[in-house]
Amino acid sequence: MNSHEALFTGYLDDTLTEAERAELQQWLKADPAHLREFTAAVLFDQEICSAVTARATQDGAEAFAPAALPPVSLRVGGTISRAVRWALPLAAAVVVLLGIAQMWLPNRPSAVSSASALAVVKASLHGQWADGREVAVGALLLSGVWDLQNGLVEIETTSGTTLMVEAPARFELVDALHGRLMAGNVVVRMLKGKSGFVMDLPQMRVTDLGTEFGVSVSLNGESRVQVFEGKVSAESHSVPGRKELTVGESVVCKADGTLSSEKSREDRFVRRFPPRSSSDGPGGALYSRSTVDAVRIAAPITPVTIDGDLSEWNRANAFRSACLPPYSATYFVEGMMSYDAENLYIGAHVGDPEPMRNVARDIMDFAGGSVIVRVSTDRKLGWPLKGTFANANSKNPRERPLPDSLSDRVVSIIMSHDAQSNEARMRLQYGFSFLDSANPPGWRGAFRKDADGRGYTLEYAIPWRLLHCENDPPRAGDVMAALWMVHWSDADGRLCRGQLVEVTNPQTRSKPGMSPPMFFQHGATWGRAIYLPKK
Repeated sequence: MNSHEALFTGYLDDTLTEAERAELQQWLKADPAHLREFTAAVLFDQEICSAVTARATQDGAEAFAPAALPPVSLRVGGTISRAVRWALPLAAAVVVLLGIAQMWLPNRPSAVSSASALAVVKASLHGQWADGREVAVGALLLSGVWDLQNGLVEIETTSGTTLMVEAPARFELVDALHGRLMAGNVVVRMLKGKSGFVMDLPQMRVTDLGTEFGVSVSLNGESRVQVFEGKVSAESHSVPGRKELTVGESVVCKADGTLSSEKSREDRFVRRFPPRSSSDGPGGALYSRSTVDAVRIAAPITPVTIDGDLSEWNRANAFRSACLPPYSATYFVEGMMSYDAENLYIGAHVGDPEPMRNVARDIMDFAGGSVIVRVSTDRKLGWPLKGTFANANSKNPRERPLPDSLSDRVVSIIMSHDAQSNEARMRLQYGFSFLDSANPPGWRGAFRKDADGRGYTLEYAIPWRLLHCENDPPRAGDVMAALWMVHWSDADGRLCRGQLVEVTNPQTRSKPGMSPPMFFQHGATWGRAIYLPKK
C-alpha cells in the first residue's frame, strides 16, 4: 500500500493522528491530481455507505460538521475500508473535476459541543436538507456549506444575527459575522445597535451597517440586495465602485459585475414565518424515485384546445409518477406531451392538496407550485446531453463550454398558475446558464382546479419559435433529451414543500454525489424524448 493510500484508509477509518492529518493536507495541496484522486475515493466511500447503513439518528443537540477535509463517513466494521482500498487503484479513472472540491462536499452528521457551533436552527417550516433529511429545530451548525432544498428555516448565529433562509438555497457559514450565498434567498437581520455582518454573493459583497436586508442569487449569475431597515454597503467583486443603500432601495449586480439600481418589491423575500395553517399537515420528504426513462411525444389525433381539459388527448403515451409513500396517493403527476408543425403541447394532471395558490415571484416563482419540463430541440446534440451548469459557468480558461451547455435550443419551460392574477404564466430558461425570458408573447396556457380541490390540470401550447427551432422543429423518429419536475408549495403558495423528478437516464441517475433535485443541472441525467410518427 502506498503511503498516501494508508493516509486515505486512516482518514476514512477516523484513525489519523494530527500529524498524519497535516501530512494528508499537504499532499492534497501539492498537486490537483492528488485532490482528484482523494475526492474520487471519498465519493466512492459515500456511495457504498449509503447502500449499507442509514444515517445516524438525530436529536435537538445534533450538529453537522464539514471541515477542510470532508468528515469521516459512517461504516459497518472494516468493510468500507477494504472496499475503498480495493477501489483506490481505480480512482484515477473516475472523472472528478477540481471544481468539486471548490463547491464543497456534502455535510455529514457528527456530534459536537455547543461551544464549536456557529449557529442554531431556531425555527423551521417544512425545512429539508438536500438529501431529504428534515431540518431539526435546535440543531447546531458549524462552519461550512449547507443545501436547503425545501421550506423556510430561521438560523441564529452566535453574534445574534438572524438568517431567514428560503429554499432552495445553498449558503456557507464562514463565521458568526460572515456568510456566503451561492444560490437562493436569505434575509439578514441584526440585533438593534449591532452592525458588521458581511454576506458575500457571487458578484458582490454586502456589508451590514445596522439593518435588515434581503439578498438573492439567481442561476443566471445575478446577485441582488434589498434593504428593509437601516442601510448596507454593496460592492462589486469585479467593477470598482460602491453603493450605500437605505430603506426601500435595491441593487442588482449583473453577471458582468455592474451595479444597477432597481425598484424594490416587498414580495421578493420572505421576512417572517407565515401563520401555520390547519392544512399544513406534518412534514415529510416529498421526493420521488424515478422509474420512467422516456416520454413519448405523439402528434395529436384531434386538435388541442388549450382550456385545461385533457379529454381530447390520447393518454396512451402518458406516464404517471408519484412521491414516495405515504404521500404517493396525494402528490403525483400524470404527464403527457404532443407536437405538430407549429407547437409543442404539454398536458399534466397534478395531485396537490394546495392547488393553484402560487404567489411566489421572480426567480422563486416555481417554488409556489409548478410544473417544469426541460427539453432539447436540437437533434444534433442527440441524447444524452453533455452540458452542465458548472461547464456553462466555468471560469477556467482551459475548460471551454460545450455546445450543449450554452445552446439556446436547450430550454426549461416553467409553468405555474398566478393566484393573484388568476392567470397561467410561463418562464423560459435557455441553456445550462439558465438565461431568463419571462412570459414571452405567443404561448397559450390554462389551468383547471379539480372538483374536489385536491389537484389541478394544466395545458400549454408553446410555439417552436420560442424554443428556437421554428425552421427545423423536431420530427418523427427524433430522440432528444427531456426532464420533468413538479414542485409543491405550502398553503400560502410561497414556500417549496417538495418536488418530483421524472423522465431520467437510468445510467446516470444513481451517480455518486448527485441528488435528483440537481439533475436539471446535468444534461446526462435527462431522459429521452421520443417523437412518434402520426398515426
